[in-house]
Amino acid sequence: MAIGFLRVSKISRGTGATACARMAYVMRSRIHDPRIATTHDYRKKGDGDLLASGIAGWNGDAESLGQAMSLAEKRGDACEGRSAIIAVPHELTIAQSAALVEDWCRHLNEQHGVACAWVIHAPDAAGDERNIHAHVVITGRRSTGDALGDKARELDDRKTGPAAIEAWRAAWGELAGRALEQAGKAQPVDMRSWKRRLEAEGLPEDLIEGEEHLGPSRSSAERRGRKTAAGDRNRRKRRRRKDAGTLIAERRKTGDGDKTGHPRKEPVLKTALHVEHAKKPKPKFNAPVRTAGLAKAVRKGKRLVDEMVDEATREIAENARSRGGEER
Repeated sequence: MAIGFLRVSKISRGTGATACARMAYVMRSRIHDPRIATTHDYRKKGDGDLLASGIAGWNGDAESLGQAMSLAEKRGDACEGRSAIIAVPHELTIAQSAALVEDWCRHLNEQHGVACAWVIHAPDAAGDERNIHAHVVITGRRSTGDALGDKARELDDRKTGPAAIEAWRAAWGELAGRALEQAGKAQPVDMRSWKRRLEAEGLPEDLIEGEEHLGPSRSSAERRGRKTAAGDRNRRKRRRRKDAGTLIAERRKTGDGDKTGHPRKEPVLKTALHVEHAKKPKPKFNAPVRTAGLAKAVRKGKRLVDEMVDEATREIAENARSRGGEER
């Protein structure tokens, strides 16, 4: 079974995001935002990682769609649309991947009337070669093809919005599974979160944790060989997930699971996982860094003590002068 990934986030002015900036970034292009008279230029990032791109539900190009999304909203804290990042099955060819993303975008257009601009990025040179992913910029308003009209309110509603996003995830899982089957590599695509997968297996929710999103700056530091705290946490989670998978598989082979394949005795499994981690050698801390930090703290402490002593000395001298004046 393939594990799917699809994350949707709002393009909200309240957080400083704009559709033009997002569109320019994912398309590695130059786009002018007419609303705030700002040009976003990401051409320096190069287009070497762009494998395919397209538009669904819009007669223009990505630049005109981003500008239309910007001009359609009046509020200073408006949501100009949504941005999705999707893991594309690495077993597919570029043409098959493009057809899959196009089908998903057309599904959104049919369901909500929104327009989508999509692009498929190749994996990072220093990353996992299977990390083929798609970026999709989705309008918050219904598209006529030439203009954006009414808001797609069902996406903003607190009750129907989350349900709509879950439907998007389910649709991607179904389409991706169909694409894999047509490519002769049939396997279901599981779009459930880690929490739901663990619940279905009858396991504790905290047995396996999802990884943190590193973002551009921390990802760049990791690629340069500089470890980050979030990267270290993700590495620990990956080791824990691997150990958990091994333990679950061993328990099922030895018959510790029930007839449905769900393992029993969750506390025992959780304890075994902790024991497995305790056996592993602990990573050594960076001595020079720790020493430098300690030396800095000592110097700061000395300065504070010196300042306190100087202040106390001045107070004693002033008190002595005032007493001397009173005696005279």
